[in-house]
Amino acid sequence: MNGDYIKLHRSMAEWEWYKNVNTKVLFLHMLLKANWKDGKFEGTTVPRGSFVSSYQRLSEECELTINEVRTALKHLVKTEEVTVKTHAKYSVFTVNNYCFYQDINSQSTDKSQSDNSQSTDKSQSINNLLTTIEEKKEGKKEKKEERKNTEKEEPKGSKKKIFYQNDENLNQAFVDYVDMRKQIKKPMTERAVSLMMKKLEQLASLPFGEHMDNDLAIKILEQSVANSWQGLFPLKDAETKAKAVDWSSI
Repeated sequence: MNGDYIKLHRSMAEWEWYKNVNTKVLFLHMLLKANWKDGKFEGTTVPRGSFVSSYQRLSEECELTINEVRTALKHLVKTEEVTVKTHAKYSVFTVNNYCFYQDINSQSTDKSQSDNSQSTDKSQSINNLLTTIEEKKEGKKEKKEERKNTEKEEPKGSKKKIFYQNDENLNQAFVDYVDMRKQIKKPMTERAVSLMMKKLEQLASLPFGEHMDNDLAIKILEQSVANSWQGLFPLKDAETKAKAVDWSSI
C-alpha cells in the first residue's frame, strides 16, 4: 500500500450522506488528504488516516464556503466517519476506520490466500446461482414461446379433435389432412370440416350405397397430404383422373 491511490468501495453509493453533495465531496477529499502512513507536524504525531488542515484551507480546496464545510463536518462527526481535534493554529482531522477502508496488506499471506479462496468460492457460488436463475428464465421463456406458437398454429379445441371415433387410423389420416391445410395457409372452419368429411364419404363409398371403405378413404387423404392439395379427389389413376372434382373453394 502506498500514497498513490485510495480504495473506494461500490457500497459507498448506498452511504447515507451520498446524496448530500457537500458532505460527500468533503469526505472524499479527506480520504485523499489523509496520511497513508504515520507522520509528524510541529512536534505532533499525525497517525495514518489523519491529516493537518484548517476550515479555511478545506474551504478553498473543496470550493465550499466555510459554513458549508462546518455543516458537512457536523454530519461526518455525527455519524462517526470523522473526528476533529482542534489546536491553536490548526486542526487534526481523522478519518475513522481508515485502515479498514484502505489496508489490504495488513493480514498475513496465509490469511490473504484463505480470504481469496473464500472470495473465489463465494463468487463461483454466486455465479452458479445466477447461471441457474438465467437458465430457469430461458427455460420459462422457451416454454412460453413454444406454448404461444402452439396456440397460434392450433385453434382452440382442435388439439384433441376426434373426427372418426371408431377408426384410429382413419382419424389420424384426417387429422394429418387438417394439419396440412393449416401449413398451406388454408385452415378449415368447422363447416368446411363437416363438408369435407361428407365429400370423403362420397369418394370412398362402397358400391350400391354401402358404408364407406375406410382404407380407401385413408388413401384419398394421404394423396392430398402428399401433394399438398387443398381439396380431396378420387385416387389418381387413368380411370378416375378425368372425374376429379376440385373442392378447393371449401
